Formats: sequence, structure tokens, C-alpha cells
Amino acid sequence: MAQGVMGRIADLTRERERLLAREAAHHASREDQERLRQIDHDLQVLWDLRRRELAGETVDLDEDYFDRYDITPGDDSPDQYR
Repeated sequence: MAQGVMGRIADLTRERERLLAREAAHHASREDQERLRQIDHDLQVLWDLRRRELAGETVDLDEDYFDRYDITPGDDSPDQYR
């Protein structure tokens, strides 16, 4: 499955670079900026999955790739995590 995780990382990295080039040329829209934030989040998730995979854990992108929701720390979390 390493190719799956690494393939997704490569795809998102290419998209991110394209969006950053548009932003550098001052042609980025609000949607582009929102997409960049989503890509950054997705890449963090994917790199974590890759680290788990390298540690020997079985990783399934369909099952382990929880990129469409935010995890809330709960009502009793420290103020800096709310």
C-alpha cells in the first residue's frame, strides 16, 4: 500500500505547487486558498499514515484516511486546543 499513500502524497504535492504558483502570481482565488488549507491538512494526515506504514502497521487509505472531518479535543481540553 506504500505506493497508494506515496502516490496520493505526490498528487497533492503537485496540486499544491500549482496553487502556490498561482498565488505567487497574484491569481489565486479564495477557493484556491481554501483548497491549499485542505491540501496541507490532507498531507499531514497522509504523512502520518506513511510513518505508521513504515513502522509496520497495515494502512488502508479507504479506511484510515480520515480527511473530511476535524477532530475536536472535547469540552475539557486546555484553552489553547479549543
